[in-house]
Amino acid sequence: MPTVLRDKTIKSASRVLEILEIFDEPDRTFSVMEVARRLDYPQSSTSELLRSLVAQGYLLHDRKARTYHPTARVAVLGAWVQPSLFRDGKLLPLMDALAEECGEAVVLGSTVGVELKHVHVVGGSLPQRLRGATCHHLLRSPFGWTLLSTLWRENVRKIVHRLNAESELEFRVRFDDLDVILENVSRQGYAVGPIDEDYAAISVLLPKTMGDERLSIGLIASRTVIEAKRDALVRMLRGSIARYLGPTIARDGAAEQSPSYATG
Repeated sequence: MPTVLRDKTIKSASRVLEILEIFDEPDRTFSVMEVARRLDYPQSSTSELLRSLVAQGYLLHDRKARTYHPTARVAVLGAWVQPSLFRDGKLLPLMDALAEECGEAVVLGSTVGVELKHVHVVGGSLPQRLRGATCHHLLRSPFGWTLLSTLWRENVRKIVHRLNAESELEFRVRFDDLDVILENVSRQGYAVGPIDEDYAAISVLLPKTMGDERLSIGLIASRTVIEAKRDALVRMLRGSIARYLGPTIARDGAAEQSPSYATG
């Protein structure tokens, strides 16, 4: 019985977070059925969770439209994390301004264990598989490459070994190939490459303060657009970061990495 209760509690906690994450989209209003369909949850438990979030002050319920949307409490829930980026209001305006300037999707990336997560996405018209709160293969994305370029080679080798053991053959990555990519990323200060068969990305690291997680930021567009406008998009990305966060990371993304992958 304790095991069953514990499993149920963990599942409920996970579902609450997943519900909050789906509101990180242009249309931030959903009905019970839309939430249940989007997350593949039973309608009854979805309804219970939504009512609980309303009672806790995280969601508002529009009784007439029968829809839910997040409150200001959600907005400030994690504002204390990396205060120089979030509480002081620099990062999100940066992403909005960059998306407007370049007309493409701007993505904030982080790692969850050995998975890459698109934490926040603004602008563009990406399919659901690439939008906010989605997980991706750490070894096969420019956002993952910029984050991996901060690690020692042997640590990267271990991650490659683990992920290859857990991946189907078509998704496995040779360490020697990745090693060349990460050397280039460390040297030039940004990563560029395909996300999947249709889309590609350009990514750089955000500045790091003591004790904070590493974050990467970049642009996702069609592979044709990234190939044709690569240099211009890199300049836009670095220019926006310089204006909002300071010139160091924009000038040389590898300069503030410790250790430097290329010499690690």
